[in-house]
Amino acid sequence: MKAPKIIRDGLAALISTARRETDLDKLMSALSEAYRQIEIATRDREDAETIYRERILDSTPSELAQIQEGKVETTIALDRAEALVATLTTRIAAVREAEARAARQAIHTDALAKVEAIKARLPGEYRRHAGALRGLLRDLAEAEVAIARAGKEAPDFPAIASPEAELRILHGLPEDVVSVETVELWVVDGRTDPVPEQRQGDVRASAEHPGRGMLYLPGSAHHTAPTSGVPLTCTLRTFTRTRYREAVKPREDGSLLRAVALPAFGLTDSAFVTASPYRDHNGALIELASDLPPPAPLDRPVREKLDLLPAVPRAEADVVQLRGAA
Repeated sequence: MKAPKIIRDGLAALISTARRETDLDKLMSALSEAYRQIEIATRDREDAETIYRERILDSTPSELAQIQEGKVETTIALDRAEALVATLTTRIAAVREAEARAARQAIHTDALAKVEAIKARLPGEYRRHAGALRGLLRDLAEAEVAIARAGKEAPDFPAIASPEAELRILHGLPEDVVSVETVELWVVDGRTDPVPEQRQGDVRASAEHPGRGMLYLPGSAHHTAPTSGVPLTCTLRTFTRTRYREAVKPREDGSLLRAVALPAFGLTDSAFVTASPYRDHNGALIELASDLPPPAPLDRPVREKLDLLPAVPRAEADVVQLRGAA
């Protein structure tokens, strides 16, 4: 009994896929087909075994030999299908690992590219921007010192606000009134808050009593008549409606002249700006007005040192030498 040609051709294609394919979807499809081939080969082998058992007494030895040959072919087909499943499973695992490694490689390559890009810019740009910020802070410190001097020596003139506090709104902002108007709103009798704005139009004014009305709360009735539900008597009251922006409280973020620190870039550089919570504006001006020394060349003289090895007893040294010779 020979396996059908379609099965033989299918196994050959699947074997080629298992050995050469790298597309995960195609490999998964091939694995599904390989399992189907196992089912077919298993049924063929069981059928061959059944035929052999049924005809073992009635067939000639030569006929039994042919049947036995068919059994061997079905066994080989089953073994090949099972081996194919194992090969495909291994291949799929390898492809998945390769894809995962490629994803990790892409992350690593992206990080390297970003590092190389910033390495080319960082030395020059950091020193340039730090120097510019140092100059800006020096001018700020000079202005703060001038404000303090004006407040001390020219108190008869208007006070000058700190540019930092004014621009950063550190001093806070007062309440800003946008508009004020007088309005009449319905209020449920016995209460002080007006009826919610979305329900003001639901109040039914009384024709007999001006300024009086009735508000019906939703009841349990299954109809939507405007007079259904619990009635509440209301009165028109006068309110002042003020639209405003809330005040902004002062912030304690700390002065830039005390908080900003621009550390040195290299090993021999000086710090561009240091931070100190105890430094006043004049102290900041003294630091920022001083010249930055150029980076000194890094001096690394050649040194020499000796490390003493532990002593080894002579007898033990002889044993070590013998072991080395062996």
